[in-house]
Amino acid sequence: MNKTIAIIGSCDTKYKEIAYMRRIIEDAGLNAMVIDISTGSSGYSGYDVSRNELAKAHGYDWTEIEPKTKGEKIAFMAEAAADYVYSLYKEGRIHGVLSVGGLQNTVIATTAMQRLPIGFPKVMASTVASGKRYFDSIVGGSDIVVIPSISDFTGINIVTRQIIANACACCIGMVNTAGNVLKKGDKPVVGVTLMGITNTGACAAIEEMEKHGIETIGFHTTGIGGATMEQMACDTLIDGILDFTIHEITSYFFGGGFSYNEKAACRLEKAVKHKVPMVVCLGGLDFVDFKTHEFPPRMDERKYMMHNADTAHIKILPDEAEQVAKIVADKLNAVDYHIRLLIPTDGMRHNTQEGQELYYKEVDEILINTIKNNINNKNIEIITIPGNLDTKEWGVRAAQHMIEELKQSGIL
Repeated sequence: MNKTIAIIGSCDTKYKEIAYMRRIIEDAGLNAMVIDISTGSSGYSGYDVSRNELAKAHGYDWTEIEPKTKGEKIAFMAEAAADYVYSLYKEGRIHGVLSVGGLQNTVIATTAMQRLPIGFPKVMASTVASGKRYFDSIVGGSDIVVIPSISDFTGINIVTRQIIANACACCIGMVNTAGNVLKKGDKPVVGVTLMGITNTGACAAIEEMEKHGIETIGFHTTGIGGATMEQMACDTLIDGILDFTIHEITSYFFGGGFSYNEKAACRLEKAVKHKVPMVVCLGGLDFVDFKTHEFPPRMDERKYMMHNADTAHIKILPDEAEQVAKIVADKLNAVDYHIRLLIPTDGMRHNTQEGQELYYKEVDEILINTIKNNINNKNIEIITIPGNLDTKEWGVRAAQHMIEELKQSGIL
């Protein structure tokens, strides 16, 4: 039986592109299933699954949706398509998902793609993949392959013909030669959060755990990494978490910066609801990263260093440190099982020791003391490890605590 690629598209405005995609897929010996997500007027064809079928599967008739505003229709169609495509995946009826288009097609199609597991082939050629836009609006925490469209999709021309062909070839290639949904192996798996400023310590921790037969996955905490790690733990793909770098919490407190992401609101919350064995460190809690034209207020009071030509690492101020620390303490106070909290004595990242650019002992002490003073949860074991967090020695000690936690949980 030939494998099937689902094409998500608006048959009212993208019928030429969809027909071209169908032809490429079928010429490659695969089946194409066109799922119509049109929100405009009726009187078009070219689909295998109509928008009314989507609506009915979601508990409505399209005639009930028709009078709504365009925004409401798009929001409805995004959820309806996501549910429908996920059911197709669960039933084994599709083996890849593909779409091309502008904002409407991108929002609806990628909402469906984000619902699918890591490893399942998903490709989006989009006009939205350009300019000053956050990737989170397209990929979220998923592994969607995004291809910039270069031109708008207004039919088949020398640009769209090649971009669409490349998108199809990408999806066909994954369906034919890879496309396996992520599955856990026999080894225990630990997720480790890190960034460049904690890389030395985190990599030492990873190396130490690997010596003990633990498979490790690093997650970059500049936006979505921590939230993705916690979701994978909830999905039982990760057995334990060494949350070495919780910088996203500080960025979320500031409401902006290079590492800001709304999903960071759930950091240190989602995985603990599933009682995932966890060791928490304070990596990166003491700074934020902003581009030079987006600097936060009170820069005349702040210590900072340039990370590159247009982005700075900025030490937070004492009053901000107190507020950030209380957020961390509140999250840990809600934990109802044993978790270790590791405290460094000489900096929470590199460049924070005496004489270095981001050395500000008062801020570090406020963060540590406020966390300690506000944690009233006996489930949280607070452990002080001397030295700077971003050192090999500190990372090895952190790994040893993670290993002990896994042993006490019966995983090792």
